[in-house]
Amino acid sequence: MKRLIHFNCILFLISLTGILGNSPSVSAQLGKGKAESISDSINKVFQASCMPCHGSKGGRLPTASLNFSRWTGYGAVKQADKALAICSAINNGVMPPGRMRDSNPELVPTKEQTDLICKWAESLKTENNETIY
Repeated sequence: MKRLIHFNCILFLISLTGILGNSPSVSAQLGKGKAESISDSINKVFQASCMPCHGSKGGRLPTASLNFSRWTGYGAVKQADKALAICSAINNGVMPPGRMRDSNPELVPTKEQTDLICKWAESLKTENNETIY
């Protein structure tokens, strides 16, 4: 069961990389809109739950799909799309991955934190009035 969850997590990350990181439609839109920094309330959740893997000291696979140390370099549309992907991954239980959830349950964002992230993600999408989906 754990191997299946881990495998699904890897597939999800690979798909995020293809959809969000290397897609020509995203690359073409990088300059559109104003990129935003992450608010303190959202950043606190990301620092606790995401940055160990998706920050500057994270592994190659996690940072290939999302690297928070490069967030301000992402264009507004790319930020909005990645934020929506973060919301989806947390809501679907894909992130943090199963083994991290099991060994470090304190890393799992609470319902309130997840709702805050998703509301933030929606606001980024609304600000840019476009999405690649």
